[in-house]
Amino acid sequence: MKKLTVIIVFLLINLLEADAQYVRGDSASRKNQQAQPYNFWSHASLGGNFGLQFGDYTIIALSPLLNYHFNSSFVLGIGPIYQYISVHDPILGNYSGSIYGGRVAAVCYLPGRLNNIFLMGEYDVVNFPWIDDFGRYIRPTLGIPLLGLGYRQPVGDRSYFTVAGLWDLSGSTMSPYSNPIILAGFDVGF
Repeated sequence: MKKLTVIIVFLLINLLEADAQYVRGDSASRKNQQAQPYNFWSHASLGGNFGLQFGDYTIIALSPLLNYHFNSSFVLGIGPIYQYISVHDPILGNYSGSIYGGRVAAVCYLPGRLNNIFLMGEYDVVNFPWIDDFGRYIRPTLGIPLLGLGYRQPVGDRSYFTVAGLWDLSGSTMSPYSNPIILAGFDVGF
C-alpha cells in the first residue's frame, strides 16, 4: 500500500508541475492577459454515479460528487454514498436494507489526444448490514480503497458522461462490493 501511495503522489506532482509550466507560458502572453479574480465555481463541477437494477436482486444507488478541478489533468471530489438493496431469495428469504457513507475520489486525465481517458482512485467509508458468524445482524463500517480506469465522453460544454471500472483493493470478505465495480455517471461544470 505504501508503494502505491508513493507512485500516486509522484504522478500527481509531475502532472501538477507540467500544468504549472503550461499555465506560466511565456512573458509576452502574460503581459497581454489581464488578471482575473479567483472564482471557485469556475473550477468546480457536479458529478457522480447512479445505478438501477430491478428483479430478485434490486439495487438503487446514488453517489453524487462535488469536484474541484485543480487543472486540466487533476480533479478531486467528495460526496455521499447511498444504496438501497432488496433481495428476494427462495432459499434465504427476503431482505432489504441500506448502505450509506462517504467517499473521496481523485481523477488524473491522460495528456494529449488521450485526455478523455482517466486513472481514478477512490476511498469509500461505508456502513452496511452484515450477518456475522453467530447469525447476529450487525452494521459494520469499512474503509475501502478502490483503483481503476475510466473514459469520459463530452456531451456539451464542460459536461461529460463517464464510465469507469474500479477494483476493490481492501481484500476484505465483508466488503459489500464485488470486483470489478462498473460505474456510469456524469460530470457537469458550473
